[in-house]
Amino acid sequence: MADQDRFLIVDDARLARKMVRMYLLAIRTDFDVLEAADGDEALRLIEERGAPAFATIDFNMPGMNGIELAEVIQQRTPDAKLALLTANVQTSMRQRAAELGLTFLAKPVSREKIAAFLDGSA
Repeated sequence: MADQDRFLIVDDARLARKMVRMYLLAIRTDFDVLEAADGDEALRLIEERGAPAFATIDFNMPGMNGIELAEVIQQRTPDAKLALLTANVQTSMRQRAAELGLTFLAKPVSREKIAAFLDGSA
């Protein structure tokens, strides 16, 4: 079961993680925010700290890509709400995200995009 106050940000770009964190905490100051630079680090954090209720996941990262990571998280925590946050805006990427039940968020990230993801309107 996911911790409803835990949010995981997975992106190999440090600046992208900082931006998501900034927008997220401007909306909900009570979140326990975890950050990972790749899929392996994200899975280690989940093992150590517990499953997140929400996660934004970049597609292009070293090692496993964001789709692969999302599939692993979904298997372990089916109730987690996951968003693919990526600059890859091709129709095929959007379709793959939709097939997996992921919210698709195109970079650049914004406060409005994070808010829409949290409230389910994205």
